[in-house]
Amino acid sequence: MDTSKLLMVLMGEVLIAIGVPLLAIARYLLAPNEKKSRIARGIKVIAIVWMAVGVLIYIRAFLGSIIKP
Repeated sequence: MDTSKLLMVLMGEVLIAIGVPLLAIARYLLAPNEKKSRIARGIKVIAIVWMAVGVLIYIRAFLGSIIKP
């Protein structure tokens, strides 16, 4: 994969990573009061999954820099 294609992929990932939480927050703010607790639980689940994936990526990057094939 050349550099320009890699850059485009990374830009897309960053935009998606910013857009998904913004969409979830907007849905929460626009919801009626009785739906807010259900939506808030969904946002919490999404946040936990994203943090776990982020930690796994950091671990992989860290181990990749220590253990070179």
